[in-house]
Parts: sequence; structure tokens; C-alpha cells
Amino acid sequence: MPTSGGHELHLREVRPAGGGERAPGVLFLPGLFSDGGFFLGRSGQGPSAAFLDEGITAYVASLRGHGPSRRPQRFAYDWNFDTYVRHDIPDLIRAVSATHTGPLFVLAHSMVGYAALAALGVEPDLQKRLAGVITVSSAVNDYSDGGLSKRAQMTFSSVISRLLGRFPARALKQGRWDEPAGLMRQFTDWAPSGAFRSADGRTDYWQALGRVTLPVLVGIGAGDSFHASPARARKLADHLGGATEFTVFGRETGLSWDPGHVDVLRGARAQEQVLPKLVAWTRGIAPRGGATGDAAGRTPDDTTKPDDTTKG
Repeated sequence: MPTSGGHELHLREVRPAGGGERAPGVLFLPGLFSDGGFFLGRSGQGPSAAFLDEGITAYVASLRGHGPSRRPQRFAYDWNFDTYVRHDIPDLIRAVSATHTGPLFVLAHSMVGYAALAALGVEPDLQKRLAGVITVSSAVNDYSDGGLSKRAQMTFSSVISRLLGRFPARALKQGRWDEPAGLMRQFTDWAPSGAFRSADGRTDYWQALGRVTLPVLVGIGAGDSFHASPARARKLADHLGGATEFTVFGRETGLSWDPGHVDVLRGARAQEQVLPKLVAWTRGIAPRGGATGDAAGRTPDDTTKPDDTTKG
């Protein structure tokens, strides 16, 4: 799927057996240093499988420079957080909603959950294409927790990224894909004051979050402590402008363990204890539907039944 700068984003569509034309769909957006394999591996395993098993269509994406997404001939790590907000995520939502005929959701992990919500706030018309959003392990980026260790690691990330032109996630065994220096610099710039804005300072993403009015589930593992935390995830949830549900997944909410940043979605325990809750939330929102007609915003014809579950 083409996007800006000559990049082509990889988007894998998997339809469940017997799902039907009006079945719900979920656009899965992986987080920092990751690609679509986080949600659906080559063997067909991964968090998206829980949705497929329940008759929900999966659209598994990889952002620019990640996984099988195609790079331009003259490739450079010349993008930042704003690029995901202004180009990759909106272009993916438009592409999927143009063809998917049932209620459409976004499920985003970590940093990309923050970016997806910012994209919907900056361009509110995109919300008409969706029934709801789930963010997992996404939180406000500041220094309200994490202490000196977090400050040191973020400063190191910014410095090494500036020197190399990118953050070497693979070499440092932080993830499968490197991220651009511009993105890491924005994280470091935001954290001291809790700011959330574009690199040029012209767009206040924090203010834009208040314009996100469609249903959102903000989920966080009770054991998440560095990239996100329950306290900072609640800050995010409280600032959204619509019907937001906030959930901490952990022992206090009936789980057998306190999940961290990744195992809240991946692994046998997440498959059994967390993912069914996300599927149930999706199913609960789908009959109400955030979008009218199909997810592309088209109006259903007069033959649509009054109890059609995709009507908003």
C-alpha cells in the first residue's frame, strides 16, 4: 500500500472461515522496533489469531522501514513520529476502510497506540471510518515514573541515534527493526515536561487527543514499568474526549500474573486471559458501530435490516 516518500506499507489481510461480508475487522498496528509478525507470524500464530477464531477479519500492517514494507530506492531513516501520525496510520485506515464492509477497529501496541490516537485527533474525519480503537501498553511519555534509569536510557537513545542516524535496535537486541533518529529525539524532547507535540511545534497532539470521541479501550499490564505504566496509561485514557474504558490487566483484575509491556499480548497466558477480553470488547462495540454503513463511511441502502449490527 503506497504512502509518502516512495514507501509502500505491507498489509496482510486474513479472513476467518465463515466470517461473512459484514463481519467486524481489526487493523493491527505493531509498536516500536516491531512489524506485523508481532500480531501474526508465518505459522499463523499470534495475538490476531484470537480474533480470527471468533470470526473477525484481521488486517496486519507493518509501518515504513519495518518488516516486508518496501523501501524507496534511495532509502534513509528520514522520518519521525509525525510521519506515522500524518501518513502511515491514516493511509492504512483509509485503505482498509475502503474495502472492509463491516465495523472496523484499530488495535495498536505501545508507541503506535499513542500515534494512532494522535492521528485520529489531528484528522477527526478518520474516526467516521472506525467503530472503535484498542490501545495496549500505550501511555503518556514523561518522567513521572522510571527515575534516573529512564532518564539515562532515553538520553543514551537520543545520543546514539544522532550519531548513527538511527537507533540500532537490532544490534542492541531491543527489537527486530531500527527506528529513525528523529523519532527518538522527539521522545527525549517530550519526556522532561510531558509534552506531546510535532517536531516543528505547530501541532499539539495532547490537545488533539481531546478530539478523539469514538469508543476507546486503553489497556495496560500491571507489571509494565518502563516504556509505559498504569499511571501514565490512565493519564492518556483520562484525556480522550469520548467513551473511554481503562483496564489494568493483572492479578487484581483476575489474571494469574501481572503482565509487562509485551507479554500482555503475547504468550499462552495472554492468549487465555487477556485476548478474550479484547475480543469481547470488540464484539460489544460492534453492534453499536462507530461508523455508519460500511467502515468506509458509505451509507447502507434501503434494504439494510433495522437490526443490522454494523449500523451506528
